[in-house]
Amino acid sequence: LIKLADRLHNMRTLDVLRLEKRKRISAQTLDIFAPIANRLGLFKWTRELEDLSFCYLYPKRYEAIKKELGKQRGNHTAIIKKTSAKIKQELAENKIVGSVDGREKNIYSVYRKMRSRRVPMSEMRDIFAIRIIVNSVDECYRVLGIIHNTYKPVPGKFKDYIAIPKINGYQSLHTLLFGTFGQSIE
Repeated sequence: LIKLADRLHNMRTLDVLRLEKRKRISAQTLDIFAPIANRLGLFKWTRELEDLSFCYLYPKRYEAIKKELGKQRGNHTAIIKKTSAKIKQELAENKIVGSVDGREKNIYSVYRKMRSRRVPMSEMRDIFAIRIIVNSVDECYRVLGIIHNTYKPVPGKFKDYIAIPKINGYQSLHTLLFGTFGQSIE
């Protein structure tokens, strides 16, 4: 943890180093430190390490994605607020206690999806997500049913990480929906 915290601090202050040293440290961070942070469940650190590394390794790509996300941010904020409010209402009506929060995916995550799907930024539809945290596995599946009754799911876009957890122990249900404004929501 101390080494990860030190690396995160170093990445935040990398501007003072020579270009080739910044790139070497950033590549090492992206290949080694970010995956370790992810494996330990330090997801905020993982995202920040990834974004900082990506910024130093591919500054033009980073800026292009950041600019495009900035253009879309106002619309995303409205979508997230309206969808989160609807989900909170549905949970209350079904007497399920849980937290609901929305977030935009980090820049490196968007880039990784663009590369894996081989699509431009303009075709990316699931660049923000809503997270619902409940108290039990049973409630997870109940909430999934409620969500699928409220919003139409995108066929073939469901992952059950409860039945088959990720290697870092992460457990959740992921689904992609056609949201309030026709926008895809994860």
